[in-house]
Amino acid sequence: MLPTYSLKSLPKDAILKYASSKATRVSLKQMFTLGSRLLERKDPLALLIPTQFLHQELPIRLAQSVKMLNSHELPYEMCGLPTFRRITYEHLEDIGTLSQIPKPKTAKQVDDFTDVMKYIQKRHTSRVLSVGQGLRELLQENNLKPCDLHAKKFQKFFDSFYTLNLGTRLLLGEHLNLHDRGRNLVRNISPMTIAKRAIDDARKVCANHFGREAPEVKIYSGLESINALYIEEHLHRILFEILKNSLRATVEFHSSEQTLPPLKLIMADGGEDVSFKLSDQGGGIPLSAMPRLWSYVYSEPQGDDSVQISGEVNDYVDRPLSGFGHGLPLARLTARYFGGDLNVVSMEGYGTDTYLHLFREDSCLENLPEIAHLNLQFERFVENLPFSLDLSASDHLSTPSLPSVPLSTYQEPAFTEATA
Repeated sequence: MLPTYSLKSLPKDAILKYASSKATRVSLKQMFTLGSRLLERKDPLALLIPTQFLHQELPIRLAQSVKMLNSHELPYEMCGLPTFRRITYEHLEDIGTLSQIPKPKTAKQVDDFTDVMKYIQKRHTSRVLSVGQGLRELLQENNLKPCDLHAKKFQKFFDSFYTLNLGTRLLLGEHLNLHDRGRNLVRNISPMTIAKRAIDDARKVCANHFGREAPEVKIYSGLESINALYIEEHLHRILFEILKNSLRATVEFHSSEQTLPPLKLIMADGGEDVSFKLSDQGGGIPLSAMPRLWSYVYSEPQGDDSVQISGEVNDYVDRPLSGFGHGLPLARLTARYFGGDLNVVSMEGYGTDTYLHLFREDSCLENLPEIAHLNLQFERFVENLPFSLDLSASDHLSTPSLPSVPLSTYQEPAFTEATA
């Protein structure tokens, strides 16, 4: 792959510096409070400080993703596969672009920086969705089957990689929501409203896939008036995934029957958690197969059928009923990102219960992986990159240093670094 101008202008020591820096973790409360205060100010410069924070933080998170893709954490030397090489170089291009942008100090520079963030977000979404392709390339090039691979070696890598990129997507989404839409990404949401929308979307996908009406989903809840500080997209994504799985299992298990048994969605408002229980009669899962539910090795995309659904989160809603490969593991990572969890209990021959818990403690920080330390394999990768550390005088670029953003100006407790 030929190096672009952004790559040529990116000093290798800057890559190492970003990759060895600690990510700064944020909480739902910090994002909500900061965003609300900024929107109240109605000031063109209101977004200046959070934009400077993103200017500082984004290269660190992107560099840590590159480090994960080119270190001993990635099994079977998958870093050499076409998909992972492309993702690596696109990350490096984004870091190179960011290193050339001065720290925003004016409203015009905030707008210009935001235009770059839109481009990065679009590329970031598509490349993360394509990570599963790398696993298929490994199987195809080595004539392997999923059972031939050591699943645990992949679990840690994919858990950490997807979690880190979930955080990157979160920061980008928050900035673009505040700048373009004038609203918080983190809001006081109605779990009931989002659950109903997720049900409608999942049933449409199910009906499109099987060519018959999807099973009914009955809601049992006292949450009509309950609100929770959370991210609407995250909750919709998790509920949509588990509903899609239960609907598919129910239709397939009762394929010869004209009337399909309904699913039951129970929602409860607890002292620590807002909880969901989804029950189906889809035949259940054998006990021996339960570990595979969360495995990235045994989950692969199938088919290409889709249905177009309007909304802000259709990058995954438009996917086939079988998902894009890593749906359920990703749903659990999303639930755990701010202290929640996702669990499955199944009875083979009858059905499955899926439990989702959202942690009410809104000061809980992002559950980011600890990968700030460098390793020899990554350092060798950077050293062997096909572009030069030395820049010609005509480039008019200098080695970027990490910008220093006074986080105290947020008027909130300082964001907390991930501890080693």
